[in-house]
Order: sequence, then C-alpha cells, then structure tokens
Amino acid sequence: MKKRKVMTEKNTDPALWIFILYLALVVIMYRLSPTITGALILGLYLSMIIMVPARLIAKIKFIGERVSLIISSILVFAVLVVTVYQIFPIVYDEASKLFSTLSSTDISIEELLAQLPVFLRDIIGSGKSNDAVTEQLSNLISTFTSYGMNLMNSILPMIPNMLTAIVIFIITATYISTLKPVFRDNLWRFFPASTRNKSTGFVREYYNSIKTFISGQLIIAFIVGLIVGIGMTIAGIPYAVFLGFLAGVTNLIPFFGVIITSVPAIFLALANYGLFGLIRVGIVLIIANQLESWVLSPKIQGDRMELNWFVILLGILLFGSLFGIVGVLFAVPIMVFIKEFWKQYVQDAFRRN
Repeated sequence: MKKRKVMTEKNTDPALWIFILYLALVVIMYRLSPTITGALILGLYLSMIIMVPARLIAKIKFIGERVSLIISSILVFAVLVVTVYQIFPIVYDEASKLFSTLSSTDISIEELLAQLPVFLRDIIGSGKSNDAVTEQLSNLISTFTSYGMNLMNSILPMIPNMLTAIVIFIITATYISTLKPVFRDNLWRFFPASTRNKSTGFVREYYNSIKTFISGQLIIAFIVGLIVGIGMTIAGIPYAVFLGFLAGVTNLIPFFGVIITSVPAIFLALANYGLFGLIRVGIVLIIANQLESWVLSPKIQGDRMELNWFVILLGILLFGSLFGIVGVLFAVPIMVFIKEFWKQYVQDAFRRN
C-alpha cells in the first residue's frame, strides 16, 4: 500500500494534458477555419459582455435572471446595430465627397497646400520648388485614392464570409448567455475523476478572471470614447459625439477603438478641412492611443489581472500577429491562463517528478 501511494504522488496530474489537448484543439480549429472559429470566440466574448449589465438589471426587484439576460441582450445588440447603421452612411457620404473633391479640376494642389498652417507649409516647402511640393502632394493624393480603391476591392470578396461570421457571432452570443447554468452543472464531465475538483475549481477561478478582464476593458473603452469624443469636438470634426461613441464601442477589443474610428474620422477631416483637418484628427487619435497603451491598460488591466504592463503590451502584439483580432482580444486572458496554469499544474508536475 505504501509503495502504491508513493507512485501515485509522483504521477503528473492528468488534467495538465487535458488542458493542453483542449488548447491544441482550439488552435487547430482556428487554423483550419479562422472565420467560423473566430466568430464563435467573439460570440463567447460578447456573451460575457451581455452578462455585465444583466447582473445589474437582475438586482431590480421582480426581474429574474432570464429576463435580465433578455433585456441586456437587446440593449447590447441595439448599441451594435446603431453603431453599424451610423458608420456606413457617414463613411460612404464623406468618401464620395472627398474623392469628388480630389478629382475636381477646380481644386488645385496649391489650394490644398494653402489649407495647412504656415509652419507646416514652411517645413514642407523648405528648400523645395513649388513644382516639387506640388508633385509630392499629387503623389500623396494618388496614393490615398489608390489605397481607398484597393481597400474596397479587398473587402468586397470577404462579404460572404463576413455575413456567415456575423450570423454565427449573433447566435453564439445570444445562445451561450442562456446556457451558463448548463455549462456550470456539466463542467465536471470534461475532466478526469482523480483530480476533478481541482480542475473545475481552476476553470471557475479562470472564468472569474475573464469577468474581471471584461469589466476592466469596459472602463478603458468608456475612457477612450470620452477622450476621442472630446478631442474631436475641440478639433471641430463633424459627428464628434458619434466618433467618441464608435471609439468606445469598438474599443471593447483592446486598441481597436482608435483603429476603427480612424476610418470615418480621416474621411470627415479631409472632406471638411483638408490636410489641416487630417493633422488635427491624427493628433487626437495618437493621444487616445498613447494614453490607452501607456496609462490606461497598464494601470487598469495590469493591476486587476496582476500582470506587468510590458508583458501585456508584448502579449497583445505577439498574439495579435499570430491570431489577428481574436489574438488581440484574448491576449490578456491567455496570459492569465498561462500564468495560473503554470503555477497550479506545471510547477506541481516539477515538484512531483
């Protein structure tokens, strides 16, 4: 009996290999079908966002958990629908106005150059003839126009896959929100009986960590939206409130708020204020991006998730390059998983062996 006990203590926890197997399956699925798997993962993420207001609504008397989930789902999807409904007409109208202006023979390069502040005109024209400056600006406009056309040509073939992903995304987000009790009650089935309590406890702790991450990201998204909205208002850019709203909503994916908002913001700036407007928008977006990168994320997520700020930035860049949007979104949760998995399973295996 003693010999058998010693052998048992030296054995590696089988759940270690089960977790690795599950992670490997997710990576393989993503590599084989990134659109569908990515939509499923994003839907899972949205379902957890839906649960944040649902928990608050459930505190109201006479409103049960299921009703609060329905109300929360309607509110979250309404925000997404309003965002999408507003952004496309704005981008289309301003892009049409911009390209019409650029192609018009009535607008000369000299007039566009005159829109810049004096100090920038001096920098651009320093040591160069008017013809050289005109040629540079012509090339810039041509490059920008070509970039816009190439972007549209690359997006059009993706529309069928995007529509499929959106349908899966919506179904997943809605359905998983209602299945939380089922997952909770059947979680034990996914792990070996010998260490089942430890494994289910680990998953529950990790789930709580993801909830902490999402609540932190909601705070960051709100602040980024506020910065962009106020900044665009000061810069005099049209639809400043909407741009702030768009930055906040899309920044639920870390660092994507500024990137997504830059598309309509650039069109609005160029169509209404020319090159000087583009500079103003650039300043606002750079300030928002830098504050998020060096102040908000390290302070809010770093402290809440107990991760070093540099590790967070490095992880977002690494997982973003490997898995795209999904990698950026889940970089911090993945790093938290690796940290806790290493402490509870890998180090335990080292001690046993």
